[in-house]
Amino acid sequence: MNSFQVIVFLILMLTLSFQKNIQAQGKGSGHAQAQKGGESPPWAPAHGYKPKTRYVYFKDFGVYYDHHQSVYIALSGGTWTVSTKLPGTLIGVDLKAAIKIDLDFEGDNPQRDYAIHQKKFPKIK
Repeated sequence: MNSFQVIVFLILMLTLSFQKNIQAQGKGSGHAQAQKGGESPPWAPAHGYKPKTRYVYFKDFGVYYDHHQSVYIALSGGTWTVSTKLPGTLIGVDLKAAIKIDLDFEGDNPQRDYAIHQKKFPKIK
């Protein structure tokens, strides 16, 4: 390659790199919108769903859903996990039909009151 071809190649690589960086930033900002409750969970009623509270508690499964962060909070192996993915205990469950409690909870860790929630909203046997 001559020096002109090298320069053209470098400009092309920088342009492609810049475009990928812009695309990655765009994905990040879209994700931030979803984190703020921009997307309804798949089990929510269709068309214009507006949550009443920040947290929903799936009482028969001991799982929380945070509408603001669009994440599930579930007990797994004795540890609370936070994930955008459906926890294993909810896989195969008809979540539209599952009993969901809108929690009146302020803060970022509803699981700290898990024992209270278990007593207040016992599982159906």
